[in-house]
Amino acid sequence: MLRSSLLVSAGLMALGAAALGACSSEAPDDAIANAEQSVATNVHVLTSRNDLNRTGANAREKVLKKSNVASPAFGKLFSRPVDGQVYAQPLYVGGVNGRNVVYVATEHNSVYAFDADDTRPNARPIWSRNFGPPVPSSDTQCGLLGPEVGITSTPVIDLQAKTIWFTSRNKENGKFFHKLHALDIATGQPRPNSPVVITAEAPGHGDASVGGVIKLDPLRTMQRPGLLKVGDRIFLGFASLCDIGPYHGWVLGYDATTLAQTHVHITTPNGGEGGIWNGGVGLAADANGDIYYTSADVYDTSGQAQFNGAGNLGNSIVRLRDEGSTFSVVTKFTPFDTRIYSPQDRSLGNGGGILIPGTNLFVAGDKRGVSFLVDRDDMGGQVDQDAQVVQKWQSTARGMWGGGAYYKKGAGGLYYLWGIGDRLRAYKFNGQKFELPALVNTNTLTGYPGGALSVSSDGEAAGTAILWAVRGKRTSAGLAASTGAGTLLAFDADDVTRQLYSSDASPADVLGDATKFAPPTVAGGKVFVGTSSNQLVVYGLKSAASLDGGAPDADGGPGPSGGPDADGGAGDPSADASAPAPTWTELYTQYFGPGTPGHCSGTGGCHTNLRGGFKCGTNKDECFAGLVAAGLVDPLNPTASSIGEVGASPLVWLGGSMPIDAPAPNPAAAAAVKAWVAAGARND
Repeated sequence: MLRSSLLVSAGLMALGAAALGACSSEAPDDAIANAEQSVATNVHVLTSRNDLNRTGANAREKVLKKSNVASPAFGKLFSRPVDGQVYAQPLYVGGVNGRNVVYVATEHNSVYAFDADDTRPNARPIWSRNFGPPVPSSDTQCGLLGPEVGITSTPVIDLQAKTIWFTSRNKENGKFFHKLHALDIATGQPRPNSPVVITAEAPGHGDASVGGVIKLDPLRTMQRPGLLKVGDRIFLGFASLCDIGPYHGWVLGYDATTLAQTHVHITTPNGGEGGIWNGGVGLAADANGDIYYTSADVYDTSGQAQFNGAGNLGNSIVRLRDEGSTFSVVTKFTPFDTRIYSPQDRSLGNGGGILIPGTNLFVAGDKRGVSFLVDRDDMGGQVDQDAQVVQKWQSTARGMWGGGAYYKKGAGGLYYLWGIGDRLRAYKFNGQKFELPALVNTNTLTGYPGGALSVSSDGEAAGTAILWAVRGKRTSAGLAASTGAGTLLAFDADDVTRQLYSSDASPADVLGDATKFAPPTVAGGKVFVGTSSNQLVVYGLKSAASLDGGAPDADGGPGPSGGPDADGGAGDPSADASAPAPTWTELYTQYFGPGTPGHCSGTGGCHTNLRGGFKCGTNKDECFAGLVAAGLVDPLNPTASSIGEVGASPLVWLGGSMPIDAPAPNPAAAAAVKAWVAAGARND
């Protein structure tokens, strides 16, 4: 049984279905979006780029809209100091022991769990753990990631197991290690068998082979792509730092519970390089559990028709199938001119790829800025002029490092790229191919490393689709160890020429130093950005009125968020109804309806045993009728409706007890309900 607890964030009631006290119901099978997101009425970001297609899209965002993001109500809410640079994408779970939690991993080998809704300036983490000394960058001889290398790839979370998995790099007693860890998401305590040291070997006669065996080099090898969980397996991808050899690309599989190694795959058993780094984007997986990766540079040592020696998979798009304890290669694509461009460091592998939802297509680009749309059932291998691919085009000026984003819309969608030395572009997908030319925002020319992108929307509802980007302010397209100062930007996802927000518009909203290839995470009405300034920076709406595009609080600061105020006291439970009165449709959509964080799963909707019980139902009319039947709304005397009475309403922010273990009352949410009652409590 799924249980949830009420949380209020910037005026948003968040009845998390994972921890409810007086409000509970069974989750129907058809409400489970996918295996990684099984609490149907909560919003979660559990993996790199939000899903296993790696679209970067959260299509269940109920709070942030174009109108309120473009208003003065949206801005920086708070930040949290951490002990290192944040390269891994922050992850978010709605409803962990009654709190929405954001997880942050650092290059200092630490993991933090923060209350996502506690806006107090000095709020401490729920828990934090350090996992040993990282590797000094001086040891790697690569200055592009420094001063230390610890947790770089994005972890993965499983709700059913209540576990987060991640990898660390360690230097202990002069020796180098990669380690795989598994922690309880509620406490941060290690799971049994955690951690394990990552090792691997494979047959081959390529670089650094000894007696026909190649071993994973713990110093030269880098675990960069986000972790992938498929079924009871965790999959890891490996490349290198700065292409310092000898190294190879690897995909390793582990049992999610025992952490025993189950699979070993090497990209270049008879050659070299072929790293799988994907610009940090996680390995992708389709509905059948097949795994997709893009591999990078290889060099020509064979002199044979097969580039880089027989059996090698460098500079390719590859589909792998789990055969139990081994992988088989289902299909692959290698550009026909690999021999020319790969030795020039202009290969694939810089941005991962996207499995386009609802199709059998996979799209990925290379460092030339050329994108390839391939049939994932038959990629065609290597053919002259790449004649076998579905589509090939110059999509960016110099390549999209760190991956694009995709917004599904109707039978097609929009594919967003903001490459190095280029401008933000949106390509319309018509269900079969991408339509050219792109829609370009001509005011967005940027240098290295381009823009890191995410999308949020309330499905395909009008006025809700927003493209988010974190970009550095560098103008040079050349490689650099740091992006320097960065900016959070928001654009109309339907028309990227329209900018909605910039963190540079107000001194109070400044982001700090951006992190290469690290996209923002959008969930629960907030935008979470990890930085190289050793901070998690959080943006959102500053008051309940902001939900309708209103003004921020009088002091310009963030409003209460379900936790104590900054002075440690509880919020005012007797908030008046002075806020602009929402309609019932708005109130239901934001607070009570299916798909919101505040709605219980199940066809009966949210219910309590107070005042005869009421059910939110599955639409706004059923919910209104349930309130009337329970005596909480009086149509004959609307302003006397007890739903708005302190102590009489079952709503926690009005002194009630739904759920019984909820946090302190929230005056902003109280004002929204009471304003609706004062305006006549109409079903409008």
